[in-house]
Amino acid sequence: MIELIRWALFILVVSMWAFYAVLMLYDVLFRPWRLVEEQIITIERNIETLKRGGWRAKLHSWISMPLWHGDVGRHLKYLLGLRELKRAELELFERLKSERR
Repeated sequence: MIELIRWALFILVVSMWAFYAVLMLYDVLFRPWRLVEEQIITIERNIETLKRGGWRAKLHSWISMPLWHGDVGRHLKYLLGLRELKRAELELFERLKSERR
Protein backbone atom coordinates (compact mmCIF):
# COMPACT_ATOMS: atom_id res chain seq x y z
CA MET A 1 0.00 0.00 0.00
CA ILE A 2 2.79 2.40 0.91
CA GLU A 3 4.61 1.52 -2.31
CA LEU A 4 1.50 2.46 -4.29
CA ILE A 5 1.28 5.81 -2.51
CA ARG A 6 4.96 6.50 -3.15
CA TRP A 7 4.56 5.52 -6.80
CA ALA A 8 1.49 7.76 -7.15
CA LEU A 9 3.35 10.69 -5.57
CA PHE A 10 6.30 10.11 -7.87
CA ILE A 11 4.04 10.10 -10.94
CA LEU A 12 2.29 13.23 -9.69
CA VAL A 13 5.55 15.12 -9.17
CA VAL A 14 6.97 14.06 -12.53
CA SER A 15 3.77 15.00 -14.36
CA MET A 16 3.66 18.41 -12.64
CA TRP A 17 7.29 19.00 -13.60
CA ALA A 18 6.59 18.00 -17.21
CA PHE A 19 3.55 20.29 -17.33
CA TYR A 20 5.61 23.21 -16.01
CA ALA A 21 8.36 22.48 -18.54
CA VAL A 22 5.83 22.47 -21.39
CA LEU A 23 4.38 25.79 -20.21
CA MET A 24 7.84 27.36 -20.03
CA LEU A 25 8.74 26.03 -23.47
CA TYR A 26 5.50 27.44 -24.88
CA ASP A 27 6.27 30.85 -23.37
CA VAL A 28 9.82 30.82 -24.69
CA LEU A 29 8.79 29.86 -28.22
CA PHE A 30 5.48 31.64 -28.70
CA ARG A 31 5.25 34.39 -26.06
CA PRO A 32 8.74 35.66 -25.22
CA TRP A 33 7.38 39.13 -24.38
CA ARG A 34 5.58 37.63 -21.40
CA LEU A 35 8.89 36.50 -19.93
CA VAL A 36 10.35 39.97 -20.50
CA GLU A 37 7.36 41.56 -18.74
CA GLU A 38 7.93 39.30 -15.73
CA GLN A 39 11.62 40.22 -15.71
CA ILE A 40 10.73 43.92 -15.75
CA ILE A 41 8.41 43.44 -12.77
CA THR A 42 11.17 41.63 -10.87
CA ILE A 43 13.72 44.31 -11.71
CA GLU A 44 11.36 47.08 -10.55
CA ARG A 45 10.76 45.22 -7.29
CA ASN A 46 14.52 44.97 -6.76
CA ILE A 47 14.94 48.68 -7.54
CA GLU A 48 12.30 49.54 -4.92
CA THR A 49 14.15 47.45 -2.35
CA LEU A 50 17.44 49.19 -3.10
CA LYS A 51 15.90 52.69 -3.08
CA ARG A 52 14.53 52.15 0.43
CA GLY A 53 18.06 51.77 1.71
CA GLY A 54 19.00 50.30 5.05
CA TRP A 55 20.33 46.90 5.92
CA ARG A 56 17.88 45.07 3.63
CA ALA A 57 19.16 46.96 0.60
CA LYS A 58 22.74 46.24 1.61
CA LEU A 59 21.94 42.54 2.15
CA HIS A 60 20.02 42.32 -1.12
CA SER A 61 22.90 43.92 -2.98
CA TRP A 62 25.41 41.62 -1.29
CA ILE A 63 23.41 38.48 -2.18
CA SER A 64 22.67 39.55 -5.77
CA MET A 65 26.12 40.87 -6.66
CA PRO A 66 28.67 39.47 -4.20
CA LEU A 67 31.66 40.79 -6.15
CA TRP A 68 30.47 44.36 -5.54
CA HIS A 69 30.59 43.80 -1.76
CA GLY A 70 27.14 45.26 -1.11
CA ASP A 71 27.62 48.49 -3.08
CA VAL A 72 23.98 49.62 -3.26
CA GLY A 73 24.60 52.59 -5.57
CA ARG A 74 26.44 50.52 -8.15
CA HIS A 75 23.81 47.80 -8.02
CA LEU A 76 21.01 50.36 -8.39
CA LYS A 77 22.74 51.91 -11.41
CA TYR A 78 23.09 48.44 -12.96
CA LEU A 79 19.40 47.61 -12.39
CA LEU A 80 18.24 50.94 -13.83
CA GLY A 81 20.23 50.26 -16.99
CA LEU A 82 18.94 46.69 -17.16
CA ARG A 83 15.35 47.93 -16.81
CA GLU A 84 15.83 50.27 -19.78
CA LEU A 85 17.26 47.41 -21.86
CA LYS A 86 14.32 45.17 -20.98
CA ARG A 87 11.85 47.92 -21.87
CA ALA A 88 13.55 48.34 -25.24
CA GLU A 89 13.38 44.57 -25.73
CA LEU A 90 9.67 44.60 -24.88
CA GLU A 91 9.11 47.44 -27.36
CA LEU A 92 10.89 45.39 -30.02
CA PHE A 93 8.64 42.39 -29.31
CA GLU A 94 5.58 44.65 -29.57
CA ARG A 95 6.74 45.87 -32.99
CA LEU A 96 7.35 42.30 -34.15
CA LYS A 97 3.90 41.25 -32.95
CA SER A 98 2.23 44.13 -34.79
CA GLU A 99 4.15 43.35 -38.01
CA ARG A 100 3.05 39.72 -37.91
CA ARG A 101 -0.61 40.66 -38.02
